[in-house]
Amino acid sequence: MQPSRMIIGLAVTLLAAAAQIPTFEEFHVSEVFRGPAAKPVLRTQVQKRFATQIREQAVAPPNFAGHYKVVEWGCGTSCVSMAVADLATGNVYDGPFSILWYGPNYEYEGGDDEWEYRVSSRLLVTRGCPELKNCGTYYFEWRGDHFARLRFAPHGPLLP
Repeated sequence: MQPSRMIIGLAVTLLAAAAQIPTFEEFHVSEVFRGPAAKPVLRTQVQKRFATQIREQAVAPPNFAGHYKVVEWGCGTSCVSMAVADLATGNVYDGPFSILWYGPNYEYEGGDDEWEYRVSSRLLVTRGCPELKNCGTYYFEWRGDHFARLRFAPHGPLLP
């Protein structure tokens, strides 16, 4: 194959891969909750274990998908966990992972954004190593009571 054809083929492949990356705009929500937050209803063991974090953070304005509050708490050095509180109903949902590790020995050098989300979108982007394995960037769509995985882009294993 000629070098110019190889370069064009590679460029087309890279553009196609980039086009498949979900964007926040694709999962746009137009209404943002403005009322008083409902008291969180804690159902799972994880939610009950982190009740204080959930209750304290679920009183702030929504920061995800119109009427939800992403609640985050640390689980050790370079480790984070999360839940999603519906500010309108009080229902609380577990995050897509128990823990997300993003420590210094992790190959990805993308900065401090282990979770990325917006009040105007149902898209959640995570970067790190959930449960200390399968490191990469994960794209999830919030579907009202759970996260649906849309895409995974591996970054490489944990470094020694």
